[in-house]
Amino acid sequence: MKLKRSLRRRFIVAESDSLVIETIQTVEKQGLSSQGTVPDTYLRILKLKGTWHANDYNELCFEVTCRKGPPETYTFKGSWKLNNSQQIEYTSEDGRDTLTLKGYWEISLANRIVYVLEGSSTSRFEFKVQLESSTLYPKKGQIRYRIGIGIRQSRLTLPGQMLILYGEWKFGRNLGLIFQMNYGQGKVRAIEFGAEVTFGRNKVIFALKNEFSEPLGVTLTMTHKFLKVLDAEAFLSLKSCQDQHAIEAGITIPF
Repeated sequence: MKLKRSLRRRFIVAESDSLVIETIQTVEKQGLSSQGTVPDTYLRILKLKGTWHANDYNELCFEVTCRKGPPETYTFKGSWKLNNSQQIEYTSEDGRDTLTLKGYWEISLANRIVYVLEGSSTSRFEFKVQLESSTLYPKKGQIRYRIGIGIRQSRLTLPGQMLILYGEWKFGRNLGLIFQMNYGQGKVRAIEFGAEVTFGRNKVIFALKNEFSEPLGVTLTMTHKFLKVLDAEAFLSLKSCQDQHAIEAGITIPF
């Protein structure tokens, strides 16, 4: 008797620290009779524990936690994009598998952004990116990045896809800036920035900094008119700062 086996695998659910896989194994016994046999089919659902991360080519990876031996890593070589809730949506190369990873965005360095998976202390995607423009304008309500994905795009200077974060610019504590993002279903989170402020002619320029007061290489430019409409109280506070500093050398506002 000869056994002929085939195995199909499908990724069906991605969670913060786990991956759910469906496997369908078909076993056909050959040589028992001239009439042939009906193949046996076995369906299994596996939930693997592990950690999500991104590799050097901005591809999504899941590293399985193993009790014995080296960890096994699944690399997802299909495409991913942001859906309407600003979450990562992955589609396999053959289009059969789709996964949605829920989390929120952080900006901590000039050339990297981080997607932290909801409810996890270890799973996060750190992507290498390039800012589309180093100057932002609050009316547009977006931060645009150029991102290369895959081994063939090993240099981010090559044409890649656009990654756009949508949100609203507002003032936070101590006149710091926040970029408030809506993730759908009433989930709103804000990315906080410190800033070095320079007063120009009819405009205010905010050089953004991260939580460690390190420059991010990006500025947010607001006209006096727009600033007054956006937050009248913040406008008056900044105007007071300007009046107290005749030389337009810039003022550092504490984060």
